[in-house]
Amino acid sequence: MMRRWLLAAALLLCAQGAMAAEAALAAPKIGDTPPPLLGKDRDGKTVDLAALRGKVVIVTFWASWCHYCLKELPALNSVQEQSGDRFLKIIAVNVQDEMADYRAMMKQMRDYKLAMTRDKNGDIAAGFGVKSYPNLWMIDPQGRIAGHHVGYGEDSLEAIIDEIKRLLTEELARQQTAAAG
Repeated sequence: MMRRWLLAAALLLCAQGAMAAEAALAAPKIGDTPPPLLGKDRDGKTVDLAALRGKVVIVTFWASWCHYCLKELPALNSVQEQSGDRFLKIIAVNVQDEMADYRAMMKQMRDYKLAMTRDKNGDIAAGFGVKSYPNLWMIDPQGRIAGHHVGYGEDSLEAIIDEIKRLLTEELARQQTAAAG
């Protein structure tokens, strides 16, 4: 009898632990503050969202085997080039590619203006609840999630770019109001 009770208690504790672990890996929601650390960039500097407050930040999770990711990245790079770095920062986080594949991709994208980081274990992606690619997050200048898009399509990319422009316009208007007040 005592043995059954101990077994039941152990199973209950395991189930609670599994539920807590799953909840810890749940995706942030609109309005939440996302996990701040996104790995190291090509120069070896830690990319920390807290240091980017005051800018609209786009974080996209991608992999070299993801055909749609490889269509999305050049479009996002174009947005970064056109917008500059003052009000917008786009960060592309490579998830779990082998080092040789990652290096080959970095060589192909050596002229990209995006901040490129690598999540070799998938821990950063797990903090955002990423389960499919591409997986794009929009973060407002106050450091909160403003939008989330999963997948890719020509129409959805246009909507994403429009949403980025809207966030930038809102931030510029906020700054102008603050400066005038």
